[in-house]
Amino acid sequence: MRLGRLIDRFIEPFAPNLVRKREAERTALQLQRQYDAAGHGRRTQNWKRTNGSADREIKQGLKGTRNGVRELVRNTKYAANTLEHMVAATIGDGIAVRMTHPDEAVQKKAQEDWDSWAESPVDGWQDFYGAQELVFSGMAEGGDMLVAWEPDDTGPDGFIRILEGDYLDDGKNEELSDGGRIVQGVQFNARNHRVGYWLFPYHPGDAGGMWGRSVFHSVEDVDHVFRQRRASQSRGISWFAPYAMDFRDIADTEQARMLKEKIAACLALVLTPPDNGGPTSPFDEGSAASVSVSGDRLPDTVRPGMILRARAGETATAVQPPSGGDTTGFIKQQVAAATAALSPYHLVTGDVTDSSYTSLRAARLGELQLLDVRQQNVMIPLMVAKAVKRRMRRLALETGDRRFMAVKPKYSPPIRRVTDPIKDTAGEKAEIRAGLKSVPKALSERGIDPVEHAAEVKAWQDTTDAAGLVFDTDARRVDGSGGLQRPAGYIAPKRASEEN
Repeated sequence: MRLGRLIDRFIEPFAPNLVRKREAERTALQLQRQYDAAGHGRRTQNWKRTNGSADREIKQGLKGTRNGVRELVRNTKYAANTLEHMVAATIGDGIAVRMTHPDEAVQKKAQEDWDSWAESPVDGWQDFYGAQELVFSGMAEGGDMLVAWEPDDTGPDGFIRILEGDYLDDGKNEELSDGGRIVQGVQFNARNHRVGYWLFPYHPGDAGGMWGRSVFHSVEDVDHVFRQRRASQSRGISWFAPYAMDFRDIADTEQARMLKEKIAACLALVLTPPDNGGPTSPFDEGSAASVSVSGDRLPDTVRPGMILRARAGETATAVQPPSGGDTTGFIKQQVAAATAALSPYHLVTGDVTDSSYTSLRAARLGELQLLDVRQQNVMIPLMVAKAVKRRMRRLALETGDRRFMAVKPKYSPPIRRVTDPIKDTAGEKAEIRAGLKSVPKALSERGIDPVEHAAEVKAWQDTTDAAGLVFDTDARRVDGSGGLQRPAGYIAPKRASEEN
């Protein structure tokens, strides 16, 4: 170090820039040595620490990861179960939309138009809620999905086409003359804003292999749905990427254990010839030794439950392989670790042994946090909200009433099941009574439209009142302990003269 500084003082009058560069490198080296993770040695020699951008890393691993995860979902139960439960928890029966507007007539018209479209075959096959399931499933499995909008017979944005990320021309990467660029089929302008996508007319994986050249589609006609994990990330990567190798190793371990159990169930025999000599192997093909006492040809393999009749005078010694070791605990730990950020272990495996309400509740709370990210940060803003905006814009064009552009949607994710309804409902009730949560908010979290729910409850109460019925669940008449209560407007107190 002293020698280096001496050299710097010597060359500084002639090359000051070089001295500054040497000093910066020396400072960086000192800081690097302060962190074990930044060092170079035996512990880090196999550690791949690249400084690539998100787009560079995804470009190098997109296809291999995507294809590998799809194979895992097709052929391994843990990966398939994980994806199924992720879709069920995040999408369920669909993320519903409730329109709000100060003008009741505008609100009602907007809601009717949205419900009519969302419940129709929006892609020619399934409704919008089924489309949500398909988009989320494909995104989690393959990394990204696209929703392409097409006009129908009466106007724009009438139908959608759901496309896998394979349709994006990931080989199209170039700098544009206007300062923009194309990154893996996604085109940006000079301000780094998306302006469109280069899509193949057919899926590149079709059996015919003829997918044609990619064509530009404006961002106004395509919604790109993926989870952005790094800044300036253009494409998505499979959510299973960090766990794919674990899923594969778990499947291989189970197959090895099954094969070992099959071998252990077999009864292997060692046949010893008599003292007077004779064939050493009764299994030799074409020899006299391959024929049993009864004249039947002896088998080449041994299977469970088989009875072998050897030659006269030969002695059979049983060889029983040891049973396999206990791999259940190891597999359980690996599955739990691989699915921790995707879906709770007990849902993926169906294993609730050694589980309690506390442990299941803790797992459920962790999943609810993940659901908030998937619903509020991915599916709602990137797919559902954009669909609402397009449909309200179309409705404004059809009616000439621009007030539909000011309609504000409220989103109702699917109902979130609870581990213990009594305990969880009591806690939610306490939050509402303390003013920490509103009843409409609580209903929306369960996927229930508050306005429709209130109207349904009112209609049922009117029916029971007209019939003169009182149920224990009627909070107007009966308190939580089952005692009669007198809420104003329902049960009038008796007059003093009537009591006398």
